[in-house]
Amino acid sequence: MNKILLLSTEYISPSRTIETLTLANQKDSRLVHIYNYEGNHFRFFDSYLSLIAFFQEGIEPEISFSSEKELDRFLEDYC
Repeated sequence: MNKILLLSTEYISPSRTIETLTLANQKDSRLVHIYNYEGNHFRFFDSYLSLIAFFQEGIEPEISFSSEKELDRFLEDYC
């Protein structure tokens, strides 16, 4: 199980955010980004470059969620 640490939350608009998280377990840690679209759709980015590609070129991430519960379950086991 991962330890999830919120590093920052950037507000694009009142209902759209980008959260930067550190996911850490006993062996490893990773920096990830979550784009929260109005609390209804969450896109997961494992690199800053993929996040930039999404906004500049419209390249969708491979992993997305339609609920915060789904996202939380995924983050707990990601590392």
